[in-house]
Amino acid sequence: MRLVVGSELTNEFKQAELDRHLDALSGFVERARETGARAPSCTMILRSAGSTPAQALIAMKDALADAGVQASAILAHLEPQDELRQLFDTLSALSPDAPATALIRWARNPRLLDAHEQLTCGTDMCWSGDAMRRDADKRNPLVLFHMDAPDAAFLAQRAFTALWGASTQVPERHLLARTGAKPSGAYERTADAPITALRPHVQGWPLVRH
Repeated sequence: MRLVVGSELTNEFKQAELDRHLDALSGFVERARETGARAPSCTMILRSAGSTPAQALIAMKDALADAGVQASAILAHLEPQDELRQLFDTLSALSPDAPATALIRWARNPRLLDAHEQLTCGTDMCWSGDAMRRDADKRNPLVLFHMDAPDAAFLAQRAFTALWGASTQVPERHLLARTGAKPSGAYERTADAPITALRPHVQGWPLVRH
């Protein structure tokens, strides 16, 4: 089933979009609890930590943790910093034993920005938004949710895996507050990692381009 939501990009639309993501995550948590799914997971490809799916994940942290859900994210932009740290804290809380390198990556190569924002939850639900290069206030407000759609979720997960491999580490200073303690498995303090070279078949990734 595919749900299409579209309207002018207003505060009311943004709130409605957030509510829709909260509802989707709530449904995912309920299904995970009912089925006893082993290590259910979410993956996100987002413009920034200020994107709606990230904000919904942050708001649902406790419920997701109770259901044993884990999550990982790829971001095109590291600003806003406060939201980035909140997202990283959430990802770390959902996977307390995982290193930072397994939780979050940075699609810093400009050629990667044509990828569309994306969320997958488990094996049968995914969401697709606008291209990551589009300014948050100028993007196409067409939002696609695919529910009970294992084929769409499978292709979305393949796109995430491909983009993860072409992305790079997020420098530690962007993830931790100045007074915060260094989490287990976090990055060593090194200079920014170089841009990861693109594979020649990047334009052929599923769901990376619409």
